[in-house]
Amino acid sequence: MIIQEVRTIDELLQFVNSLYQQHGQRLWYRGEENADLTLIPSIQRSQKRLDAERYITNDFYIRAKQILNNAPEKHNYAGWVSLMQHYGLPTRMLDWSQSPLVAVFFATETYKDTPDLNACVWVLAPGLLNEREGFGNCIYPIDADTTQEMLLPAFKHAHHNPDLRDRILACSSTENNLRMYSQHSNFTVHNSLQRLEDICDENMLYKIIIPCDRKKYFIDSLRVFGITEGFIYPDLDHICSDLRDSYGI
Repeated sequence: MIIQEVRTIDELLQFVNSLYQQHGQRLWYRGEENADLTLIPSIQRSQKRLDAERYITNDFYIRAKQILNNAPEKHNYAGWVSLMQHYGLPTRMLDWSQSPLVAVFFATETYKDTPDLNACVWVLAPGLLNEREGFGNCIYPIDADTTQEMLLPAFKHAHHNPDLRDRILACSSTENNLRMYSQHSNFTVHNSLQRLEDICDENMLYKIIIPCDRKKYFIDSLRVFGITEGFIYPDLDHICSDLRDSYGI
């Protein structure tokens, strides 16, 4: 795996452009505030979470169904897992963005709380991942039948398609959600405990390191491009946060 350190926006864009020359525009990005974290979904970060996954998903369905006006259909597993992911529950999905600048925002937005941690941006060639995993060099929508089957084990003990065990699938968001649209959201669905770093070759996965002493520089630079809290999280709370920053109040 190629690892590249960048200290300026120019260096970042030069490296990303070199990847575009190789792969075209089908690249995804994931920002991490801690460069030492591995590429595994949140549900896999402890055995306790794994053991509780089906309880969490079904309990969320029961409670959320009672208060949502436009809840997903019962068997729309992608819709329910997307909601869980959106509101911070552990799932078997990882978030990705089609924008490297959005990924840099997520990597550096907590610079005040993590001053001593290097951040990073992972770069994934999703078509090549799907080809390696036996899905063909194409990107599935998250509500595709294959994706729904991939997510079924998060809700039920039985798995209807054994061919989808131990697989990782790259898929695109189709949810009617402004935040996901602003963030250019995509996902990888992990039916495998293997890490992406261990299964991807050097042409499929890259790592961009942002040194801890440069995180504030990057978050400040992103504001010049309009990548702010109000852009990433388009709601009134974050619009007001942007205004407080703009006016220094």
